[in-house]
Amino acid sequence: MNNKLLSIALKELHTLQEDGNVFKSADFSGKNMTYLKRAGYLKPIIRGWYHQSHPADLDGDSTAWYAGYWEFVTKYLHERFGSEYCLNPEMSLLLHTQNSIIPRQIVVVTKKGAVGNVKLPHDTSIFIYPDKKAFSKESVTVNGLNVYRLEEALCKVGVSFFRDRQEEIEIALAMVKDVSVLLNILLTRNRMDDASSRICGALKFVGREDDAIRIKETYETATFKTLSLKNPFKKEAVLLKPSRERNPYALRLQSMWEKYRAIIVSMEMPRHEKKTSLSVEAIIEEMEEKYQTDAYHSLSIEGYKVSLELIAKVSSGAWDPVQNPEDKTTINALAAKGYYGAFQAVKKSIVTCMRNAEEITEVLHKEHHKWYSELFAPSVQTGILEIQHLAGYRSHQVYLRGSLHVPFPKSAIVDAMETYFELLAKEEDPVVGAILGHFMFGFIHPYMDGNGRMARFIMNAILVSHGYPWLIIKVEHRDKYMQSLESASVDADVKPFAAFVLGYANET
Repeated sequence: MNNKLLSIALKELHTLQEDGNVFKSADFSGKNMTYLKRAGYLKPIIRGWYHQSHPADLDGDSTAWYAGYWEFVTKYLHERFGSEYCLNPEMSLLLHTQNSIIPRQIVVVTKKGAVGNVKLPHDTSIFIYPDKKAFSKESVTVNGLNVYRLEEALCKVGVSFFRDRQEEIEIALAMVKDVSVLLNILLTRNRMDDASSRICGALKFVGREDDAIRIKETYETATFKTLSLKNPFKKEAVLLKPSRERNPYALRLQSMWEKYRAIIVSMEMPRHEKKTSLSVEAIIEEMEEKYQTDAYHSLSIEGYKVSLELIAKVSSGAWDPVQNPEDKTTINALAAKGYYGAFQAVKKSIVTCMRNAEEITEVLHKEHHKWYSELFAPSVQTGILEIQHLAGYRSHQVYLRGSLHVPFPKSAIVDAMETYFELLAKEEDPVVGAILGHFMFGFIHPYMDGNGRMARFIMNAILVSHGYPWLIIKVEHRDKYMQSLESASVDADVKPFAAFVLGYANET
């Protein structure tokens, strides 16, 4: 292909990117779209629609599609229906509660038209059906999409959603400060008896009995029907403790923590015994003995090509980017140097915690930014990364390669991390704290890069400071490790990851 023609096409793509990463074929002039497709910069979604990709992406890689998924759905529905559509109550509720999982299928209600299923890349789809009666009378916009109001969605979702998605219902109820809006919907819509009973039972279940009684008495007075206060969920325990919190991200973290900790505690797996008499000096010696092996496996898990010889060179001080130009330009060496600095910072934090009898969670809260800075300081110092990379939490949205889980938006990071450290501080079981401290950090994904390494540092800092050995997750087990994290993030199943970590603990 003529490089000049591709260059012109790329310039047009760059201009179009100001409005996003999903495009219609009509957006391109001449043969620019053809050149970009051939070069691997565009991938088809459906006829006439494309999302940006990268020539280095492998066949079957879903990351670029998931990154553009919501943008396409928003643009496609607006293009086809204008404002005459609404996501169904179940999907509406998930958007209100900021569920971060890419759904396999979105269901859309329209005022008119025909039933249809739009097949999208990587086994995703949009199911569309007309239902003028079910169409929301007071839809709102969330993330650019028309959805039912939160309260209306709560009233409209069926009994199976209450049974199967208790976490979402509890988060949604916690976001409802005044039940007057719920009452208005229940009283003015047709056939709301069952929905009213479910909501009353759910409110009582989560500790808002006064609100449940208010709805029950008002509804019964107005309709002469009798409502039940029966628990509509499968489980007999709440996932969210009573709180004044209304932030859906913080509520999700709280709910997940309670749900997952109960599962981990109930798992019948032997735990590694604590070394109760281990001195600070002995801990330092053990960490130093494990450093090279830990660095090799942790960096290899992240895709860096490092050897034990390179790690030894870095830790001995022989790596010198000033005198040796080859060292300056070696990305793997920069990663190894950063890991060495971060490992020393982690070790210092653990020693500080133990010598000053501080809680490790307090030290983590104060010093985790230092660890991150050490990870990437060599890359900044040599000009590979810009200096603002060390400023702190990410300032852009990130997407995880091949994962249906989309980390929280940048606007939610600060509050999410505050909640994260509050949950860590309240956790009394250090093994649970280590497992969920690792998982939740990766789930939030607060930094642009280095989140996996940071999560493993946090896990080990908690373990070591409580007398447990430092765990080295080996690169040959990477696939199982990543799959277990995906199960916890996407399938709400923490058992594989907990079993994975506990299995390593028992082998140490």
